[in-house]
Amino acid sequence: MNNKVAFPGLSSQRHSALNILGVAVLALGLTAASIVLLRANPNVPGAASGDWQDNSLSIQDSKASSRDVEMYDGKLGLLTVKLSNTFHQPESLAMIIAAGSTLFALGCFIVARRLPPPDPPIGTKDFSP
Repeated sequence: MNNKVAFPGLSSQRHSALNILGVAVLALGLTAASIVLLRANPNVPGAASGDWQDNSLSIQDSKASSRDVEMYDGKLGLLTVKLSNTFHQPESLAMIIAAGSTLFALGCFIVARRLPPPDPPIGTKDFSP
């Protein structure tokens, strides 16, 4: 059975559903990124406490640690450790969440826009040349 004849409003429903999904994912992603940033900032009331905030280097950033990781795991291991440390920072995590939700929402909007237009109701199509 042809879906266009049996369900004339299906394309319109998919268009609306994709737009709603895109808006919801975008709103939730930006809200989650904001919450991550607010919880990481110690100056905001109610933020997480106990974070290490001085300007000295952590043990993972020391030259000896970097040398040991490079010696045992090579350059790729050192790159992996540095990327892992970067992604565990709240600012980086918030950026990843915001960028991911924005890209997903953008994909939903693009797919919804490229859907074919819904067919007119049966019996209203004009077949004149």
